[in-house]
Amino acid sequence: MMTFLSVTQPYNWSMVRAFLTRRAMSGVEECGKYHYARYFDETDFYLESGLNITPNEVVPSSWFCATYEPEAQRFAIQLSLHNIACKDAVMANIARVLDAQQMPDVIAQALSDAGFTQAQMTPGLRLPATWSPFEALIRSIVGQQISVNGAVKILNQWTASLLEDDSECRHFPTAAKIAHCDTSQLPMPKARQATLNAASIVAQSKPLSDADSIQELINIKGIGPWTVNYVLMRGISHPDIFLDNDLVVKNQLARFNLSPQKAKPWRSYVCIQLWEHANT
Repeated sequence: MMTFLSVTQPYNWSMVRAFLTRRAMSGVEECGKYHYARYFDETDFYLESGLNITPNEVVPSSWFCATYEPEAQRFAIQLSLHNIACKDAVMANIARVLDAQQMPDVIAQALSDAGFTQAQMTPGLRLPATWSPFEALIRSIVGQQISVNGAVKILNQWTASLLEDDSECRHFPTAAKIAHCDTSQLPMPKARQATLNAASIVAQSKPLSDADSIQELINIKGIGPWTVNYVLMRGISHPDIFLDNDLVVKNQLARFNLSPQKAKPWRSYVCIQLWEHANT
């Protein structure tokens, strides 16, 4: 089916695209000049859509492609679902990932309150996100102490091996899939391998559906405040997370005369703006 997603303006598609492109996993997602596409597990949206889930039910991967149409100020969404009843929930998540409907004037005012000048602000700044809190969690663990490119390389090899036995499954592996998989061959310290399994077991028993459940991740060995805050920021698009223990944020704060607290409840965008300065 084809549907449309309106986009508030100004909208910085180039920065959203750069985030998604750099982290795209082969076979799972794709990002081009004007589009972002991926496979996903639509059963993740059944409960909030009032649909029943049969125990151990396996539904073939669903898919969407969002193409940005700047002149129309919208995304054209090609959407392939097995159950149309979860359409609204899926569309809401696409809007969240693309941060398509945030209020630019409110964000600009928060950045100004924090101390950024107009010249220091990225027009149409957005908070691009990860498809799910669980995916954000796994990405953050794999990426500990290595580059984004290095983490994506590991994820590409790992997800390909996890999905190769099921031709109908092309979405990011589920918590159940990772919880008991053999992580011993992954190129990372054994403690981090164990954290991947432990975090997945927790997510399998209690879905990471809100800030409270995500905060509880701190009790898992190998997960610290940065990881929890990253999952909040990228996994559920929490607008008020300030990663003051992030090395890039610390380095960029030294360049600007800022008071991040004054940006509440939009401090996540202060981090995004600082990261944007680091990338330019």
